[in-house]
Amino acid sequence: MNHNYLLTGALALALLPGLSLPAAAASLDEQLDIHPYNGTEGQSRDVADGWMQLGNQQLSEGNLTSAVDSWAEAAEIYRLLGDTQSAGQAYGSIGAAFATLGRYPEAERALVLRIGTAHDNNDPLGQVYGLNNLGNLYVNQGHILEAQAQFEEALQIARATGDSRAIGLSLSNLGQVATQRGDLEVAVHLLEAAANYRILAGDYLGEAHSSNSLGDVYVALGRESNAIGAYRVGLRTGVETGDRALQIRALDGLLGIYLGRGDLDITKQYLDQRSALTLGTTPADLQTALTYRWLGDYYLKTGDSDLAEQAFTKGLQISRNLQRKTLEAEFTNRLLAL
Repeated sequence: MNHNYLLTGALALALLPGLSLPAAAASLDEQLDIHPYNGTEGQSRDVADGWMQLGNQQLSEGNLTSAVDSWAEAAEIYRLLGDTQSAGQAYGSIGAAFATLGRYPEAERALVLRIGTAHDNNDPLGQVYGLNNLGNLYVNQGHILEAQAQFEEALQIARATGDSRAIGLSLSNLGQVATQRGDLEVAVHLLEAAANYRILAGDYLGEAHSSNSLGDVYVALGRESNAIGAYRVGLRTGVETGDRALQIRALDGLLGIYLGRGDLDITKQYLDQRSALTLGTTPADLQTALTYRWLGDYYLKTGDSDLAEQAFTKGLQISRNLQRKTLEAEFTNRLLAL
């Protein structure tokens, strides 16, 4: 099915907090809190709701392309019913999915429409999340100034609502932009504030993401003790929620600090955690290769060049299979230096 034409209409687009990872669609209880005007529309709404549920299931299975098709079916039915709010929820999911798939022009059209529709419907939180998603889309394309403008507008609207979650998200995204621009002190201020607002909102996953970002900035500023505390927040939440990516990011921060210090006992503990998350992946992925890089560097610190060579060789083969030329060069250089 090709539903690209649906993105050109003035349909409502929904919020999806964050584009770096495809977030689950909004709670179905919220989506279905709509009263049909008559029996026929009620039946049609049931069909649309079914498509939404199917899309959510496909999302959880990692099948984003099929999920987009299902959400598009739901959005079209909602649109015909005049239910722009529910159509918007479907289109927000579509916009985030397109971004994750790297289909940036389609994602941008969807998110711009979503923001405009939220404004027309007097939905300030919808505007906030739409602006943040659009900003993240620009970040992914390297358009930092455009991203900053979206995040600043989002923060202004979020502050007017007093919604802690929305404020925290907007501050965190501005902190990421400041980090990329090298304004590290500004980044610390923004990310610390973001983490506090996310705690206030009970958004512990959001707090963990902000904490990992804070860890990176603290490291850049030479504040390793602060960085360790921040990464541990990210790691703890990642373990509690089973979020692999969150754990890996925190572990990489901690490994960099402790391996750099030569504290091999603690390094080994965190390296074992990273290995458990990545070495059983079939087929081996990028994170598997990066674990072998960490293992090789660790073995070099212990003085075991044979085990280091084995680790680097395995990582080299995986990076070749994945056609990761830069990583392949890293492993080659490490092997030549043995």
